[in-house]
Amino acid sequence: MTYWITNDFYNKKFKEYSAKQSTILEEINKHHKADKEYHLTANSILNLAQRAREIFESSEPQEKRQLLNYLLQNLELKDKKLYFEAKTPFDTVLLLHNCSNWLPGSDSNRRPIG
Repeated sequence: MTYWITNDFYNKKFKEYSAKQSTILEEINKHHKADKEYHLTANSILNLAQRAREIFESSEPQEKRQLLNYLLQNLELKDKKLYFEAKTPFDTVLLLHNCSNWLPGSDSNRRPIG
């Protein structure tokens, strides 16, 4: 038994598959772009985290307040110690700071200063 594919059927399927291929390629490009943006953002966050002390110490009081508001939340002073929670993604940077394998653990991101 022999089956024949007509030109119309072939052209219809070719058009369908070409459209599907274009859609998939667009999605792949979106993912590549998002991946690049993610790495640029992560690099910026790590650079800011590394330079936070230097930036803070050389800033005016209003700039210091803005930096603290950008990095921290739930600031609390107890028994002359300042407690805080780092905002995302800086909480992850703090968790990974002392971790040799860079895998987050179950410890809290709430840290005393002083």
